[in-house]
Amino acid sequence: MLVARLVGASGEVVGIERDAASIERAEARLAAAGLRNVNFLNTDVNNIVTDEPFDAAVGRFILMFLPDQISVLRSVAGLVRPGGVLAFQEPSWTAMLALGARLPLWYRTRHLIHETLLRSGANPEMGLALYPVFQEAGLPAPKMHLEMPLGSDADFIRLTSDLLSSLRPLAEQHRVSLEDLGDFDTLPDRICAEVIAASTEVSLIAVVGAWSRKPKDSPRSAD
Repeated sequence: MLVARLVGASGEVVGIERDAASIERAEARLAAAGLRNVNFLNTDVNNIVTDEPFDAAVGRFILMFLPDQISVLRSVAGLVRPGGVLAFQEPSWTAMLALGARLPLWYRTRHLIHETLLRSGANPEMGLALYPVFQEAGLPAPKMHLEMPLGSDADFIRLTSDLLSSLRPLAEQHRVSLEDLGDFDTLPDRICAEVIAASTEVSLIAVVGAWSRKPKDSPRSAD
């Protein structure tokens, strides 16, 4: 939706997604927002077929879940015109976990989310790995930026327990025990109380953004 607004009504955005149900939800959000310049392909990112090159390829929290990020980035770069932009955002958990160590319940909740991601095969530090991955995929070294939101209001704090709730089936699948967190229904309130009692702010996951331009003399542009 952000990219759709950037390119405007005369531009076109193509979203790639393997899960049909996710596409249905995305299309409903687009319709509610009045955006009509987005289409979706229900396919794998390595199997995109197009008649014309794209001006840019943008991805967020995608490479962290893929076993061969270099191959995927190289494949996507092949769809972008010479001089076009490749921009990806991926997480880095290290700073957030370090800052939250003083809050036992908040830290334990985040640690279990982190453990679930690790056991599922995801890379929670994919953000900092973007620098070498871009270059190994044949792209120039990317420009990079790290952002880590801080907050103390209840809605912001509850994002932690909401994230764990969404990952609960995955945690159970990979035998990550959540029992020491106590009653799941009261977990959001207990985390909020802990943060408020400490008179502090908590952070969300740090997000690393990296972007680079495809070389104009790229061998793929001559294909």
